[in-house]
Amino acid sequence: MIKAISLSALSLALLGFNNAAHADITEMDSPRIYTGIGYGQYSFEFEDSENDTDFDDDSQMLKGYIGTQFNKYLSLELAYQNFDEVSDIDSKAEIDGVSLAARLAAPITDSFSVYAKGGWLEWDAEIEQDLGELGSISADSDGGDVFYGAGVEYAFTTNMQVRFEYERYKLEDDIDPDMDVASVSFQYMF
Repeated sequence: MIKAISLSALSLALLGFNNAAHADITEMDSPRIYTGIGYGQYSFEFEDSENDTDFDDDSQMLKGYIGTQFNKYLSLELAYQNFDEVSDIDSKAEIDGVSLAARLAAPITDSFSVYAKGGWLEWDAEIEQDLGELGSISADSDGGDVFYGAGVEYAFTTNMQVRFEYERYKLEDDIDPDMDVASVSFQYMF
């Protein structure tokens, strides 16, 4: 009997603690830190009319990010993107970048929200052009450019979410490359 009462008291205490913790999380009195990893597909294309060259290919990308959610509407996140090599008949390129973005969300329900994001990407590219029997030439290029995107987020719990997003990068370089990225990310909120 005493064991049953003790277990009942413990269960009620834990249930009360869980409800109190849930109330604190939903009110968000302070910023929350989150981190995530993502996988996606991207399209890379450019035209270099000066050298009569064009390029169009799709490949995979990986990203990792960490962010701060200030309230249910505004977040700031730092990310690293690794874009796998893309290649065409006689050209190939690989791009990596670090970005800083602001994210503005519109919660639809407690678990589902849509968002827009925009920020700055610092990128580094390795480009190689095959010249047939003459060999190949390669060049490194880097820069920084604005990017934007939109997505949806679903929260499985208050700590675990999944995101589906689209991002557009229009890199300002001599060849004006465009990159479109569609990705899925899993994140954990502390």
